[in-house]
Amino acid sequence: MNTRHAIVVGGGTAGLIAAISLVRLAGIRVTVIRSSDIGHIMVGEGTFSSTPRLLHDVLGIPRPEFFDKVNPTWKLGIHFLWGNRPYFDFPFSFAVSHDNQILPGTEKPWGYYNLDEHLGRYTTVSNTDPAVLAKMQSGIGYHFENQRFVEYLEGFFTASGGQLLEGKVTDVVTGDHGIAYLRTADGRQLDADLFIDASGFSGRLIHGAMAEPYVPMSDRLFCDTAVVGGWRRGEDEPIKPYTTAETFSSGWCWQIEHETIVNRGYVYSSKYQTPEAAAAEYLSKNPKVDPGRLRTVPFESRRIRRAWVKNVVAIGNSCGFVEPLEATNIQLICEQSIELARLLTQEDVSKASDEYNGRVVEQWNDICDFLSLHYKFNDRLDTPFWRMAQEKTSLGKLDAYVQRYLTHGPMLYDDAAGQKYMFGADGNLAILLGMGVPWAESPAVRRR
Repeated sequence: MNTRHAIVVGGGTAGLIAAISLVRLAGIRVTVIRSSDIGHIMVGEGTFSSTPRLLHDVLGIPRPEFFDKVNPTWKLGIHFLWGNRPYFDFPFSFAVSHDNQILPGTEKPWGYYNLDEHLGRYTTVSNTDPAVLAKMQSGIGYHFENQRFVEYLEGFFTASGGQLLEGKVTDVVTGDHGIAYLRTADGRQLDADLFIDASGFSGRLIHGAMAEPYVPMSDRLFCDTAVVGGWRRGEDEPIKPYTTAETFSSGWCWQIEHETIVNRGYVYSSKYQTPEAAAAEYLSKNPKVDPGRLRTVPFESRRIRRAWVKNVVAIGNSCGFVEPLEATNIQLICEQSIELARLLTQEDVSKASDEYNGRVVEQWNDICDFLSLHYKFNDRLDTPFWRMAQEKTSLGKLDAYVQRYLTHGPMLYDDAAGQKYMFGADGNLAILLGMGVPWAESPAVRRR
């Protein structure tokens, strides 16, 4: 495939990051078709610690400009109200000088994490402070509001030479090589060498036009609905430099910190709780939320069978979706977009789609396995949902790793998950030790 022009359908986070990657890394002419009738998702976003490096160092988004326009708050890790301890923290290891994450010490227990010790270091300084900018080079993630992020990406994309086209796709016409052209509501006919499906859950191109099926992951990830709300931050309400993940009766609740807004969302299983009961539980623990502004968002944990089919590539929710327990969404979009651009610059792209599809499936399996680990051993609440999760959650390729942990205890290195595993043995240990999962040959690490 000699790709000279690509059309991206969808102007959200996924579409714009994919478009920026193709323009800046592959030198391809890119048109993004977006409709202003489709609003922003209006939820808080969180990232991996390595996402800023991809945005700034790989895609070339300048940090000072990004901080000024998007106004992110710093994310040092995840604060878990999870398992049998009062809490545990999963820090980004290069961002904080936490003690004894793996090895025991004389003063701290196994699996010691405490992001609150670092609370004041990143909440009392300006986003443009030179000392903070230096620390941002590695190990610190972001929280930001989706609307500000997307608006910034639009401007950066057009400044990079991309074209934004306002329009609504009404027809997708296919041919021997995939999609032949698109037709918009105002009668325009648009063709390209490559089409990026960033249309969201509908999968308008990859699933609709190309008939590529979705592979469900609901056999291990049982939640399928979210109740979302938030409140304006009070003057005396500190900005916490981490995402909070709190166990609820039929799932869990996130809290994402912005400068002026706190965003909260309860992810739950509709088989174990009605929408009314979920909203009542959510409001009982979040009294600052206006009940009239709650939103209910149904979803399905799934991935597309093949992300690249003929001349169509799915990015974002059209490629797959899982709950945001580990904030994998933007990281995955960046990684897949950058990998696609890399493959398109190779001299021989005849096997590019096979290589790409294999890697994407591997990524989704890694995420599903890691999220399953959170469910399998969370005994914080004795409810029907959590009893079911402990009994029925399977761990995929992490099962061998966990069996060794249960027998021999924490390991500094283990390749059971594979060399390209997204989260590493230290990620697995952070969750197992944090939840106080005991092993046979050592005293129980459970601490209340």
